[in-house]
Amino acid sequence: MILARITNAIRTQNWFAVALEFVIVIAGVVIGFQVTAWNAERAERLTEAEIIGRLHDEIIGVGDSRWDWAAEREDTRELLLAASQKLYGNSDEMLSLRECGAIAQSHIFNSPTLTLPVLAELESTGDLDLIANREIRDAITTFLMAISWAGEMDTAINHEIWNLSIRFPDLMNFVVSEPGVEWVPHFDGSARCDTEAMRSHPGFLNALADNISKSRFFMIAGLDGPNEAFLALHEAVDAELGLTHEDDEAAP
Repeated sequence: MILARITNAIRTQNWFAVALEFVIVIAGVVIGFQVTAWNAERAERLTEAEIIGRLHDEIIGVGDSRWDWAAEREDTRELLLAASQKLYGNSDEMLSLRECGAIAQSHIFNSPTLTLPVLAELESTGDLDLIANREIRDAITTFLMAISWAGEMDTAINHEIWNLSIRFPDLMNFVVSEPGVEWVPHFDGSARCDTEAMRSHPGFLNALADNISKSRFFMIAGLDGPNEAFLALHEAVDAELGLTHEDDEAAP
């Protein structure tokens, strides 16, 4: 219909009508593109809101075991450092049961996962740009880098494991707990150490020193780095959703 009007205006040399019709056509095209862009942007924001909602649910779904384990590993490292003062120095003090237990589990370097499936999905599809919120996007990048570094350190740390209770059975043994109680030797205080024999065994002392060194890198790369990045991401997501940590009763 518009084409017919333009043709008729040209035939009658009504240039004003021709110009007006062209303006109408161009305006219609521009408005059409604008509406399409608005709809696309609206769809992207809805997708972003859905992603952030899923991300928040997955963050809340990370169990308390992650944080309990981090606290236990920190406690174990402190006990190892206390034990080292008795074993490597001039002290004649005997190891405590807790220090002996820390030595028995000094080769254990793992932790509950912090994997968030929605981020793995976005990373694999290259759709992280769907999240327009700069703070959340930056927090995600930092978190993914921390997780990647933790994975690399985990591979390096666990390349060679020094399970001291197996390698040096003459220096350490376990006693069974009371009947009816689940026995978890490495973690329930069942370990018994021969402090004097440990002090005079260079191979044991060198292996323990290796485990103590690894525990430091494990705390930094395996626990502290990912945990801090996770909490920063949680804070950024909460800020976008207008929530506080008190609203998330299950959150750390």
